[in-house]
Amino acid sequence: MIWPKLKEHYLAIAKLASQIVALLSFTLSTSTFAKEVDVKASVNATTYIYETQIGQNEAKQNESIIIRPSILGSYSSRKVSFSVTATHSMVKNSSQSDSVDINENSDTSQNYTDLKYTGKFDFIKNALSLILSGAESYRNVSQQQDYFSDQILAPEGLTKTRNNRAQVNFTVPNPLYFGFKLQSTYSTTETQRSLESESGIDSENKTILARLYQGKNFQRINFDISAEYNDTSRNNFQNFESTRLKGDFSFPLYRNFNFLVTGRLEEYDIGQEIFITRTSLDTSSYGAGLEWNPSNARKISFTYNQLDEGEKQTDFVGLNIAWAFSPRTSMNFDYGKRFYGDAYQFNFRHALKYFRTSISYSEDLTSYARLGATTTNITGIFVCEFGSTELTDCFQPDSLDYQLQAGEEFRAATETETDITEEVIFRKTGSASLGYEKRKIKMSIEARYQNTEYLESDRLRTNNTLRFNLNYALGRRTNISFISSIAETKSSLEGKPDTIINTSLNFSRTLGQHVNFNMSARFLDRQSDIIERDGNDKRLTLGIKYTF
Repeated sequence: MIWPKLKEHYLAIAKLASQIVALLSFTLSTSTFAKEVDVKASVNATTYIYETQIGQNEAKQNESIIIRPSILGSYSSRKVSFSVTATHSMVKNSSQSDSVDINENSDTSQNYTDLKYTGKFDFIKNALSLILSGAESYRNVSQQQDYFSDQILAPEGLTKTRNNRAQVNFTVPNPLYFGFKLQSTYSTTETQRSLESESGIDSENKTILARLYQGKNFQRINFDISAEYNDTSRNNFQNFESTRLKGDFSFPLYRNFNFLVTGRLEEYDIGQEIFITRTSLDTSSYGAGLEWNPSNARKISFTYNQLDEGEKQTDFVGLNIAWAFSPRTSMNFDYGKRFYGDAYQFNFRHALKYFRTSISYSEDLTSYARLGATTTNITGIFVCEFGSTELTDCFQPDSLDYQLQAGEEFRAATETETDITEEVIFRKTGSASLGYEKRKIKMSIEARYQNTEYLESDRLRTNNTLRFNLNYALGRRTNISFISSIAETKSSLEGKPDTIINTSLNFSRTLGQHVNFNMSARFLDRQSDIIERDGNDKRLTLGIKYTF
């Protein structure tokens, strides 16, 4: 039953794809590009045969066709680099109707446009630059529907999201006595829907980061003072403002040992005095101790501190380690106390000839809008073609400090998102990634833990994910890949966690200079105590891709 339907769908999508190919070929052939510009266009036509069973409902067989024209462009020059990718998905679903006549089918069509861009403009080399980035995509309003809601299966759970960011960076190059860095960011986040409202999120975020530190000719004292201010607007709540100050001063004692004085301050204004589970978010601490600094890339410090939380004071011993074992191995660790108790930050990166390892752990008070406006540099164990989701389009960088070129981006580890909400959230996130690349094999193993506390609704969600990705080149034109993941998600408002297993096997072969054939099989299973969420989905796909 499946193969005749695949053949019928294949002929239909091939005809439609050929028309789009002809149109894009004419458009591109009449354009002239400079040497610095690289443009790639493609059309991917795919047919889906899938069988879904949810809750106590009977399993139903459905059919879908998706035509995806896409374009990737990049520009690179001495002062400017820019990358953009756009994909338009035309989805035609044909599903069995719930009417009395089981032979009656209902057809629905949707259109989705995904856009992503990033650009950097160096006005003064190593001193003044402008970074622009943004994306438009579709994702689940509720994290509960991850995996089981996409453009084919339960698309009603998706909503359009859009974020744009502009960041200005200024730094004093090669400072002799005083070093100074300033980073100013303005971003917007919009969604069509959110958990609180059908009108979605329309948020603005303004961030200013400043850092003052000693130059290379400043000998008698070392200092590093930084400040960060954030202001995030919210439709259904008052603005979310935060201020963070940090200062370290060290004085030489003997050889590589210094006397260290340190201080921290965190203040948050969220429009209400207390949360249900948190009486105060504002904290300040100060202390003194010893620092051992044998080289610029190696430092260990111990400090005795006092944490002030209003009328409550707590003494603790702080530890900070920043250590480069070699040019290919580095580690950072920080322990202290914040409004919630013990606070940890950890980052470890290691690179061998064929292996890459990355381990990190962080804790932060943030929001959905701020996550899209983050100014943290994203790194990964693989560098991929901009906008790509396939491991076959990636490679391992030569060093820990690899500089991305136009048309490239780091492939981040498995990432668990949050609900689309305006609430302030407190997140604890840990991840570990292992990458391997040699000759015909590319492999990654990724594990992630995330604990999210929604402070304004007193909810807690915990997610654990383990993902395995293997790509093997059977030949110069043929690839086979296997992807498997297991995720466990639990909400404090429910009982046992949901367990989701997602496994797929993919085969692709290049038929010519421009044509690629691909076929895949996928099995998705969700086990839940809530019967409406318990179910599985079996999917067989057949597609053809034409690249210009």
